[in-house]
Amino acid sequence: MWRERSIRGFTLVELCCVLVIAGVLAAVAGPRFLDTPAFDQRGYADELAAAIRSAEAAATASGCAVELTLAPGAGYSAELPAGAACSGAFQLAVPRADGTPLAGSPPADADVAAPMVLTFQPLTLESYGPVVTPAPGNTLTIDVDGSPSGQTQPLQIQIDTRSGFVTAP
Repeated sequence: MWRERSIRGFTLVELCCVLVIAGVLAAVAGPRFLDTPAFDQRGYADELAAAIRSAEAAATASGCAVELTLAPGAGYSAELPAGAACSGAFQLAVPRADGTPLAGSPPADADVAAPMVLTFQPLTLESYGPVVTPAPGNTLTIDVDGSPSGQTQPLQIQIDTRSGFVTAP
């Protein structure tokens, strides 16, 4: 009685073809997965938007003005006045909920385009929102640039200076 042999496994030719196809895909698609400037740029823009919102909230919660400094290459930091009754120079770091200071540094391939100092006033009946010197009008735009080679378009964070509403990309 003749039985048909069951064939199992792959031939050497099939395995080599799969390895060649996988190698070509890795060579073509691999660099795209490792190229992170666009992700870093978006992440830093989101981080800055959250820091701006936190500084506004700290001004409202503390009843004192909060100064948020954005510096290319150095990052951002938020400070409260050091004197009693919310007076004096901005020297006290604004704490986050976990107790760490509201500050951060940019990644290597994303940063703000220009230095800026934002001062957030506490909520009052007369006004609320950032006071920026010089006053740019009703909307303030902060550009977050990508990699040093400039391959990515800047992302823009917009602040409505009348209400303090922050719009991030």
